[in-house]
Amino acid sequence: MRRSLGSLLSVSIVLIGCAGGDSKPARGDVLLTADRLFDGRRMIDDGAVLITGSKIVAAGTDLDDAEAKRRIDLGDATLLPGFIDLHVHREGGKGALARGVTTVRDLGAPLFVVARARPSPGALRVLHAGPILTAPGGYPIGRYPGLGLPFRDVKGAWKAVNIVADEGAVVVKLALEPGITTPYPVPSRQEVEAVVRAAHARKLRVTAHVSGQLGARLALDAGVDELAHMPCLVTEPGLLRELARKGVPVVGTLHVAVNLGCVPIANARVFVSAGGKLLYGSDYGNPRIPAGIDVEELKLMVLAGLTPAEAIAGATAEAGKLLGMEPLGTLVAGAPADVIAVRGDPLAQLHALDDRVLVVAGGRTVVSP
Repeated sequence: MRRSLGSLLSVSIVLIGCAGGDSKPARGDVLLTADRLFDGRRMIDDGAVLITGSKIVAAGTDLDDAEAKRRIDLGDATLLPGFIDLHVHREGGKGALARGVTTVRDLGAPLFVVARARPSPGALRVLHAGPILTAPGGYPIGRYPGLGLPFRDVKGAWKAVNIVADEGAVVVKLALEPGITTPYPVPSRQEVEAVVRAAHARKLRVTAHVSGQLGARLALDAGVDELAHMPCLVTEPGLLRELARKGVPVVGTLHVAVNLGCVPIANARVFVSAGGKLLYGSDYGNPRIPAGIDVEELKLMVLAGLTPAEAIAGATAEAGKLLGMEPLGTLVAGAPADVIAVRGDPLAQLHALDDRVLVVAGGRTVVSP
């Protein structure tokens, strides 16, 4: 039964230090402590998180004097921010929240799904792109009915962007997919540039579905903000290095590509070695991709050249930054109270992320120790 931490306890006010330099202890509803805390970028020992209502009011190591009506000591465990999955379908799955993912970005859904989206405190935070903009007859039309929004010419590009933006999309998804076994038409560079200009006019980013060199080159030349997949077909190393140099982040979706027999690891290694930002996305909705934290995706990110800390940061702090929703994805004062705890040390063994003992979303307990 999901219960609000704030509903159990009275809301307290964090007292600020007086002019003389002495400060009173921080106060909150619940104090979580564990042997380790990963704040979204780094691991610290003897960590603690103090929560009031739906927000974190303090986090770190110096909370021994904090005053809380309820204390939960998790012992040999690690506190982390709730995970952010930057690429899902079907709204991330019903089991995602209990499995440690507190925010998802749905990168392809019918328009009516976006229109009916209503945030709920303590529920999975779902951000929508709506249907995928594409050329007439382009991917995913014919393959995934209802997921494509075709447009013609520059004027049509502006209209399509405004359609999804008016329904509440937080990002524009664009298909630049010529097809691997089935040929698909793709928009022209002029049309892609129009999509980018229209999206930026609505203060939205553009993420591109690509599988290989043609789509990645078109995205880069037209100013697309990010790639929704690491290209899995053989791609010129120079293009991957150029993507990295120009600061175009890539949401990996490495696990689903491996499952489909299109292995992107070599491309990912070139991109990461050139300083490219590789972020976490599971592409949930495809077969054999679990709801919740996909540890196999994180392991493949490490295989591509990231450290375990960098891989987890790509699903927490760096993901929140990409969304423009900082401090979402971190355990710092002022961040949403999205907190998970796992047994052991996930930097030593990523599979520790499968052993969750606590999940809190927006201050509401989803999984209790």
